[in-house]
Amino acid sequence: MQNNDNKLLSGYQRMMTRVKDALDTPATLTLREHIEAAKEKAIALEELTVEEAERIGHYLFRDLQDAAHYLSETEQGLKEWARFDLALIEDKLLDMFSFMVDHTRSELDAWAERARLATEWMSGEVTGPGTLQCDNCQHSLQFTQPAYIPVCPNCGATLFKRVMDTDDEAVS
Repeated sequence: MQNNDNKLLSGYQRMMTRVKDALDTPATLTLREHIEAAKEKAIALEELTVEEAERIGHYLFRDLQDAAHYLSETEQGLKEWARFDLALIEDKLLDMFSFMVDHTRSELDAWAERARLATEWMSGEVTGPGTLQCDNCQHSLQFTQPAYIPVCPNCGATLFKRVMDTDDEAVS
């Protein structure tokens, strides 16, 4: 299982890099289309299976959509979205994530209603940087890099939501 865990985490990072690189080039593709292209490349290069690429694509889209939605709704910065010192996030990852969020912000504004409905994170999924709160007991987990979402260490629940403040443990 450890090898597969590393495969999905590195797949998340590679797909994020590919989407960021694609956004650097002039094109009229949507974020979803860029993620689709990154999934196809990961499959073609045999880095991920079709199922793994689908899962990672979903996780990446969800995380970017949530960040852009938050920035659009609150006009706050990524620091407030992540809910902890951005110095904890690797510079390269932060640059990529910031660029993609800024680039897709207006596109994601149009999906605001859909984003509100897609704000559930489940144990076993991969998430990007930020803080998730257990839907059952409100225990918070901070993620400083892409990682698997564990079951809640406080109550064992599996459903989480993004939160504004932090007061619990970091997961990396």
